[in-house]
Amino acid sequence: MILVLLLGAITTQGIPIPGTQGRCRCPQTSSIPINPRYIKSLKYIPKGSHCETLEIIVTMKNRSRVCVNPIADWVKIIIKATKGARQHN
Repeated sequence: MILVLLLGAITTQGIPIPGTQGRCRCPQTSSIPINPRYIKSLKYIPKGSHCETLEIIVTMKNRSRVCVNPIADWVKIIIKATKGARQHN
């Protein structure tokens, strides 16, 4: 009974329970530039308890996925361009 109450208190307080943390979806990233014509979409996964870094997953038009380095210059340009396009729509 005490264990149930303790687990309830831990989960409501947002304290991570050992062994339940997720993992980064991108264990490795690529800094090799990708032609924007081949990019279908970008998925931003902010850093959090599951991963200490921002993750960006590029979905290609051929449905393959590539984890890219968020600090690569070409990635920053693509991010700026997509944010600008969203603001104009």
